[in-house]
Amino acid sequence: MLKLQKICLLSALLILMFIGSLCLPSRALAVETDPDGQVEKGQVIDDDLFLSGERVVVDGVVKGDFYATANTIIINGVVHGSAFLAAQTIKVNGTVKGSLYGASQSIELGEEAQIERNLFYAGFALQTMPGSQIGKDALFTGYQAVLDGTIQRDVRASVGALEISGEIGRNVEVTVGDPEEGQTRPMPFYTAPGAPAMIPSGLRIKETAKIGGTLRYSSVKEQSQGIQSKPQGEVIFTPIETKDRQTKRGIERESLPYVAGKYVLNRVQEIVTLFLIGLLGVWLLPQHLQGWKDRIKSEPLASGLNGLLTIVVGYVGAGLIALVLLAVGIFIGVLTLGGLSRAVLGIGFSSLGLALAVFTLVVTYVSKILVSLWVGEWTVRRIAPQAANKILLSLLVGILIYVFVRSIPILGWVVGLVATLVGVGAIYLVLRERILPPQKPVSNSGVVASGV
Repeated sequence: MLKLQKICLLSALLILMFIGSLCLPSRALAVETDPDGQVEKGQVIDDDLFLSGERVVVDGVVKGDFYATANTIIINGVVHGSAFLAAQTIKVNGTVKGSLYGASQSIELGEEAQIERNLFYAGFALQTMPGSQIGKDALFTGYQAVLDGTIQRDVRASVGALEISGEIGRNVEVTVGDPEEGQTRPMPFYTAPGAPAMIPSGLRIKETAKIGGTLRYSSVKEQSQGIQSKPQGEVIFTPIETKDRQTKRGIERESLPYVAGKYVLNRVQEIVTLFLIGLLGVWLLPQHLQGWKDRIKSEPLASGLNGLLTIVVGYVGAGLIALVLLAVGIFIGVLTLGGLSRAVLGIGFSSLGLALAVFTLVVTYVSKILVSLWVGEWTVRRIAPQAANKILLSLLVGILIYVFVRSIPILGWVVGLVATLVGVGAIYLVLRERILPPQKPVSNSGVVASGV
């Protein structure tokens, strides 16, 4: 069965590609440019090419990667690199020697179309005509796909309707809609002129289809009646539960022992997670942990306010940095430094991802551990003063108290929010003092006060 992570990854990739394409100018930017948004037959662009306009047509040759956004994009020529396309309608009648990444209402691979690597697509309709070739895999999501051409390796998709009458070299893995729903469901999309007609939902493998491996499909109902040509491998059906079945099974599970057991299990998991991360902090950063905790004790209000600002600025700043990195990468690519552009984007986004992961870890867990340690020390000091210096005991007691209070409706949400803000703010205040130490007081005469 097609994994949800693959569809999410494809969608995120196409969204980023589309946002980047909107930043491009309305004319070609490469060694050679064409103001009318077309690469004429016989014209050769010896570089990456960026085009945008009402109608983009490539009849010539692009020796690098091709980026385009338009209402209509047509490729009749040759693209030696990969193609990144965002449009209302995409038509490919030529050759893309790399991979094609497309987002549109419809895409059509004509009879002479050749994509030598992979197809990644998100949109309403995908159609591959007889004679078209995809050299490796096809990964797509949308409403319908009609595959009459040849795909040398695997097909992975999540669609409402899938028809195959062409050739698939290896496996087909698809999540597909219920054929009965397609007969009564109204048209879910507005289609532009020239877009293919909507086909009924469901899986249909025609007699002329050839599948060299296994056919795996997930659907509400088994659809063997639509499989007229058997693959060389197995046919594996995985049922998808409807909302009615899920609701019925959910009611059966809402018994008191089930609810109580689930509640206890969730709380135990939360306690273990916080304690293990806290134990790691006590082992690796004992002085830092103590300093951050002491700041919560001495300045709880200032910590909370600074924590709110830190979280807002942290996540908004990460988004702005990502946009800047994308813009810099595109700018360097326009300057024909393709290898440097890929290096900048790779190193930049990897570093940003690592920093964002650490920041999220602090917001999600470390902040609660600091508050729990503070509460635990206060509690142990009053209940068992002789054990006040045992930091692990204080940590465990504080986590138990935090998790219990956190599980109380409404109050627990407020406590969790306050713990997050106070903990993050305390860390920020301590780090700010170390990076920017406070200035020495200055006397009225402008001379630095000394301890004479």
